[in-house]
Amino acid sequence: MRTARFFIAALLLAGVSQLSAGPREEFILQGGGHVAGELLNPNQIPRTDYVVRTDEGVVFKIDRSQVVRKNYQRPEVDAYERIWPRFADTVEDQWKIAEWCRENTLLEQRQHHLNRIIHIDPDHEEARRVLGFMRRDGRWTTRDDQYLSQGYVQFEGQWRTPQEIQLIEEDRRTTKAQTEWLKTLKTYRDRLASGSGAAEARQAILEMTDPAAIMALGRALVDESNPHIRELYLSALGNLDTDQAAMLLATAYMKEPVDELKYTCLDHLKGKRVAVEYFVGLLGSTKVEEVNSAGFALGYLEDPSAIGPLIRSLVTVHKHRIKQGNANQTSTGFDSRGNVGLSAGGTDMIVNVPSQNRAVLDALVKLTGQTYGFNIDQWKNWHAAQRRYEHINPRRD
Repeated sequence: MRTARFFIAALLLAGVSQLSAGPREEFILQGGGHVAGELLNPNQIPRTDYVVRTDEGVVFKIDRSQVVRKNYQRPEVDAYERIWPRFADTVEDQWKIAEWCRENTLLEQRQHHLNRIIHIDPDHEEARRVLGFMRRDGRWTTRDDQYLSQGYVQFEGQWRTPQEIQLIEEDRRTTKAQTEWLKTLKTYRDRLASGSGAAEARQAILEMTDPAAIMALGRALVDESNPHIRELYLSALGNLDTDQAAMLLATAYMKEPVDELKYTCLDHLKGKRVAVEYFVGLLGSTKVEEVNSAGFALGYLEDPSAIGPLIRSLVTVHKHRIKQGNANQTSTGFDSRGNVGLSAGGTDMIVNVPSQNRAVLDALVKLTGQTYGFNIDQWKNWHAAQRRYEHINPRRD
C-alpha cells in the first residue's frame, strides 16, 4: 500500500511538472490540417509566424497566413490528459485524480471521476455529497430530482413553477407590446405636429383598444406640453375603459393645470370605483390643496360611499413652519448640566393649523342635500341616522 502511494505521488508530480512547459495550443491550418504543442515565440510583435514544439519534441515554424484559427488549451488540461490513464479504476485512485482535478479547477473532469466512483461504489458518501446527492427515505436523490418531484421546471437556469414561468412570459409579452406602442405613439405624435396625416393619427389614437397601449399613453401624457394633445390622450385613456386607465386619469386630474382638462378626466371617471377609492385616500393628504382637489372630485363623481370619509375630512389639521426671532440675534441658554451656551439666529416653530376645507363641504352638500356647514357633529349624527334608516329599510323605491 505504501508503494502504491509513492507511485501515485510520482504521477502527480510528473503531471505538475508539465505545467512549467508553457501553455499548449492547437493551430488549425488551411486545408484542414492542425498542429498542437507549445508556442515558443508568444511575444512576437508584429506576428509573422508561429514556432511550435509538439509533444514529441518536433519544432514547426508556421507562417501566420497559413493559420485559420488558434485554440488555447490550459496547461492543466494537458497535464491531466497525460496522467489520468495511469490511475487505476478503483475508488481510491479515482478519488485521488478527482482531488487533483479540484485543485487545478478542472470541474468537468472531476465530475467524470466522481461519477465513476459512485458507479463502482454506489454508497460512497463523499462522492455522492460532492455531486449534490442527499439521502431521502433511504435512497440517494439530488436537489434537481426533488424539484422535479414537486412539479418545478428548469427555466433560464432556475427552478420555477409552471405558473411562475407563465407569468414571466406574459410579462415579457406585455413589456414588448408596451415598447411597440411607445414607438407607434411617437409616430402619431410626429404626424400631429407636422400636420401630414394628422387626422388619421388622431383617429388612430382615439380608437386604441389594446390595454398594452395604456402605459404608452400615460408616459406620453406626462411629457406632453400641448393641452390639445393632452386632451386627446385623456380621451383615448377614457375610451380604453380599464381600471389601469382610470388610475392614470385620476392622477392626471390631480396634476393637470388646465381646468377644462380636469373636467375631461372626471367625466371619464364616473362610475369607476377605483377612482373613488383613490380620491378617498387623498383626503388624508398632508397638503390642503390635495384634500380639496380630492373632495371636489368626489363630489363630481357623486358616489355615496364617499360621504363618511368626506365628513371626517371637513376640517383637517396641517403642520406649518413659523419663523421666530431675528436671524442676527444671539440668545443665551443652559444645557442639561447647567452650562451656559449661546445660539445665533431665530428658531423655527412647527405649529398645527386647522383647515376648513370648502371643496369637501361643497361635495357633501351635493351628495346629501344637507347644509350643516363645518359642524362635524351634526354631519356625523345625520349620517348615523341615515345608515340606521337604510339598515331598517334595505329596499327603497
